[in-house]
Amino acid sequence: MLKITRRNSFEAAHFLPKVPAHHKCSGTHGHSYVVVVEITGSTDSLGWIVDTAQIDAAFGYIHAMLDHKVLNEVEGLENPTTEILVQWIHEKFNKTFGDLSNVVNVAVRVQESPRSTAYYDGP
Repeated sequence: MLKITRRNSFEAAHFLPKVPAHHKCSGTHGHSYVVVVEITGSTDSLGWIVDTAQIDAAFGYIHAMLDHKVLNEVEGLENPTTEILVQWIHEKFNKTFGDLSNVVNVAVRVQESPRSTAYYDGP
């Protein structure tokens, strides 16, 4: 199987409402998120799994929903841990590419800091 990846980013603020008040993530703060989508599959008649322009277009929709926003205000991200965020983003990408006949799997990696990354490759 072949795999391709495409890296994008967005800036956003959030807070974690379920952590104790003294936790550093309980207050509003921001991150420079890096999102990497990984698509596994076979090549089509053009020799691609997916045209990276299609990945960029799908990310454009996600970017518009998240960039320079407070993630807690986005439907489905009321408690926007990186683990919840990566699953939310995966769902958006999987709706776009998961039904293509040559795509076997869609996985997403979200990095919120140089030391913290979540990865999700589906249920």
